[in-house]
Amino acid sequence: MTTKDFSPIHADYAFFEAHSTEAHADMEGYLPFLRRQLQTKATLHWLDFGCGSGNFTSQLFARLQASPENLHISLVEPVAIYRQEARIRLQRFTAYTIDAWATLSRHAFQSYDLALANHVLYYVPDLPGVVEQIIRSLKPSGRFLIAMAGSDNALAQIWTSSYPLLGKSLPYHTAEVLEKVLDRLPYPYHKQRIDYTVRFADSEQNRLHMLNFMFADHFDERHREQFLLLLDPYKEGDEIVIRSHHEQYQVIPAR
Repeated sequence: MTTKDFSPIHADYAFFEAHSTEAHADMEGYLPFLRRQLQTKATLHWLDFGCGSGNFTSQLFARLQASPENLHISLVEPVAIYRQEARIRLQRFTAYTIDAWATLSRHAFQSYDLALANHVLYYVPDLPGVVEQIIRSLKPSGRFLIAMAGSDNALAQIWTSSYPLLGKSLPYHTAEVLEKVLDRLPYPYHKQRIDYTVRFADSEQNRLHMLNFMFADHFDERHREQFLLLLDPYKEGDEIVIRSHHEQYQVIPAR
């Protein structure tokens, strides 16, 4: 499913989560729609595509406060240790056994009321195929919720500024690519802008956490000092402050 392995950068990803308002901002974006869904549906069949450890979804469910009897959960996560962790973490939110797979079954058809892909579609090798497969898995009244950053995102721009070091452009999909995929499909969608901030005390170790999170195995230790300088434009006093934004999409699989 993914072209980025988060296992080696687990601590760096945790650093980003702890120092970013992104997750909170995404929840604020999703919750109004999700609460309306709870008011109109007796049960919700939920697909979390690329759930990771389940940390984000557990916080989202805690705020959503759906009855466990009304929530059925299915997970897709290629990393086995994350998949098991998510299954354990999310079990308290449902009265039913959680289904968890490494990949989404191609036999899943009109099974789900909601599918969530929260900042994961950057990394799938076949973006059009994955998007169509998830849409096929939704009921006719279902919704596909996506969070994804574009090339105007500050972190993407840091990637762009690293080109002289790496000799390569951003190796992941962006929101612009997603929109081209969606525009070729016969399903309406709408989007909203989500603003967030990354803020942390400026130190070499903290910069390395952030850079390792962003670049993963593309980080080149031979150019360590040059990589560290990529964050200089975001220095404010004794902190690094990165103000950025991304998009949330809601795809409507009208048939």
